[in-house]
Amino acid sequence: MKRILFFYIIFFFAISNCGYEPIYSKNQNTNVEISKIYVKNIKDRSGQILRNSLLNKINPERERVIYKYRLIVEMSESKSSLAYRKDMSATRTDLEITANYFLSDIKNENILIKEEIKSTTSFDVVESVYATLIAEKDAREKSLQVISEDIFTNLVIFFKN
Repeated sequence: MKRILFFYIIFFFAISNCGYEPIYSKNQNTNVEISKIYVKNIKDRSGQILRNSLLNKINPERERVIYKYRLIVEMSESKSSLAYRKDMSATRTDLEITANYFLSDIKNENILIKEEIKSTTSFDVVESVYATLIAEKDAREKSLQVISEDIFTNLVIFFKN
């Protein structure tokens, strides 16, 4: 028992001395750098939703800053049918959204990050057109939220390093 306790204590001190820092810790330098990102307009309604979500994460207080970085996001969307009825009409559809994003330095246009993120959600295709449209809209918003979280997490990791 004493050996196990001894190893836990050694492990605790080793972790605390290795520079381990949680991603979402309140590091003022990282927060300041992230808030200096300008998010370029993204086309279509889905792009507006994604941009607003990113802005809420990057600079939630909407403080005035001098931008040092530019984030450009290009999106594409595709749908594919998964399940069919006997009359070959779809009953389930996959919605895949792909976002390619680039973080560049505004001064010298050097690309700092270039990534691609994909998110896939499914929705039911039912007899009611309205219900199908609402299900598709909900699936799209969920995918955009996942993409926004992934982009923001990658930005935090980049600025922490």
